[in-house]
Amino acid sequence: MNEIAYQRLTHMASEPEAMEKAVAYLESNLRQFLKKRDKVLICFPDEPASVGGLMKRAVLRCEAEPQFLGTDQRWLTLLRTAFVSRCDAIIGPPLTILGLAKVAKHMSTPLFARNILVAGYPIKEWMVNGIERGLDCRAWGCYDPGSSAMIAGFTCNQCCLHLRDDRYKVRILDDAGRELPRGETGRVVLSPICDVDIRFDTGDLAWLEEAPCKCGSAAPRLMDIDTNNGIDPRLSKLGEDLHYWGSILDCKLSNTGCGLELELVVFPGEKLPKLPNCAKLVVRAWNPETDAPFPHGFALKKRLFSQD
Repeated sequence: MNEIAYQRLTHMASEPEAMEKAVAYLESNLRQFLKKRDKVLICFPDEPASVGGLMKRAVLRCEAEPQFLGTDQRWLTLLRTAFVSRCDAIIGPPLTILGLAKVAKHMSTPLFARNILVAGYPIKEWMVNGIERGLDCRAWGCYDPGSSAMIAGFTCNQCCLHLRDDRYKVRILDDAGRELPRGETGRVVLSPICDVDIRFDTGDLAWLEEAPCKCGSAAPRLMDIDTNNGIDPRLSKLGEDLHYWGSILDCKLSNTGCGLELELVVFPGEKLPKLPNCAKLVVRAWNPETDAPFPHGFALKKRLFSQD
């Protein structure tokens, strides 16, 4: 049923009126840091009913200049584009932006982006720290569960994730589907205001704070978000530990009938962590001419629909 709820929500979010409201919402939040004529690199496909297409429209309304990567998605192309364009801001998935910070450090290439916006599943503190430290920037977050046109929240200047309460209602439920008291951690379930009987389990765990924020906004906030719900906790912990290392550009993990399979793309000559015993282990040096980010969408889909 969760996938059906997701499909209904994404269909509703893709309607012209809904997308227009989403663009207006993004514009008001982007104005927290975007200035006129800022150059903005968007690391999502330029498709109308998607986070990339909505960001493009919002950036243009801020009188800034959006730019996309195009079909060449390699790490080296991402670095070159960010450097040559001297972009002032970058918008992209969390692990892509984190990898860009690592590549820039490895290649001793200074980037000029003052602000980074990560979109899709919520960004975690260790990712924020890695991005801000690696790129000497300020990191913001856009909550888009499912990486679609379903724009459901945005961080404020206090680094708090405020929910878009004009469009969505959020409930915090236990595993049996009962609503939890305020302040208790549970499953984040999203419903459209126009039809609260549609319940989409986002795959996240969090608690809801409804007291006013220091930024002045009264919109409720998701606190202490855990995005690993629905994934083997050993795999999720291992994935976070590996991505945390600056010597590891990217990794791909999977559990098979034969055991754990792990593929790492690393920077040659740099220290690596102790690796687990695996049924299949591939550790290879980053090849600038061929390597692009691993597609991590499969993990997101598993997290969202593991309840079905």
